[in-house]
Amino acid sequence: MFLKGLHLEDIKQIVVTGKVPTGSGDTAPSLGGGFAQPQRPTQAWNPPPGSTIKIASFNIQVFGDSKASKPYVVDELCKIVSRFDVVAIQEIRTQDEYFIPKFVQRLNQLSGRQYDSRVGPRLGNTTSKEQYAYIFDTARVQVHPNYVYTIRDPENLLHREPMVAMFATRGVPIDQAFTFILVNIHTDPDVAKEEMDVLAQVYQVVRRSGMGEDDIILLGDFNTAVPISPSRSLSPSDFAGLGQVEGIYPVVRNQPTNVVKTKLHDNILFHRPSTTEFTGRGGVYDIESLHGLSRDQVKLVSDHLPVWAEFTVTESGLPGRLATGTAPPVR
Repeated sequence: MFLKGLHLEDIKQIVVTGKVPTGSGDTAPSLGGGFAQPQRPTQAWNPPPGSTIKIASFNIQVFGDSKASKPYVVDELCKIVSRFDVVAIQEIRTQDEYFIPKFVQRLNQLSGRQYDSRVGPRLGNTTSKEQYAYIFDTARVQVHPNYVYTIRDPENLLHREPMVAMFATRGVPIDQAFTFILVNIHTDPDVAKEEMDVLAQVYQVVRRSGMGEDDIILLGDFNTAVPISPSRSLSPSDFAGLGQVEGIYPVVRNQPTNVVKTKLHDNILFHRPSTTEFTGRGGVYDIESLHGLSRDQVKLVSDHLPVWAEFTVTESGLPGRLATGTAPPVR
């Protein structure tokens, strides 16, 4: 077993406080030899339609009323989000409670798909608060109705506490569906290393309290700020304590994730030995080349590029955990 189970009272303390009880054996083991290696698909690998899902993360720089007032920007954002089945969004800044629902309505109009969303509370240690959100295609995945929450942080170790949600794929028998937990993250750039030490604990907490789910996917803006060069790619030390979690695997290693293509800030990480549903495909979604835009046009959308990873829709290990839940179809 990768992790030992917790007693009921321990789980209650985790859910209420967001902290692992002292003495619960939660110290992350040493990585010992670098990041886990992916299973590379062959060049001829061509999955049948609908057999995979694409999960993305996108820091939409200051996503609020000013950006929403520009139809060109909103429509480009819709085009980007519609390329994926689930998108974790960071840096939502607005007082409009209907901001994301209105964006999803426009997304559905343009894409012809049926997306829904879950939005977290406003977070931050300054007057400038941010929200997280998950936007997902309801024909491709369903969200667990009782498993969407924000980690509580009474000691204020994180500027923006991660938002957690459990999903299962649709279109396959529920006992075969790929189930997974997403942990949406935006670290503070001034203390990113310290916050990634805390995120190592968050990862262990979520894994222990996640209804037995072993596919825990952390995604967002980690502010690793690694300069990109032919001789420089990510190392475990770039993620501080999080990089020392045994088997942790970053999808993006040597591609810039900012629009000016100088730094690697954003990523998707998971425990590679557990999440064998990963197809080996993923990376950075280059808005400039894929949408035929100038760099100045892309900067109006965001200063970050989306990052993404592909997974099979069926569970490669144990049957889907949501088979025992009560998740209804998402409408």
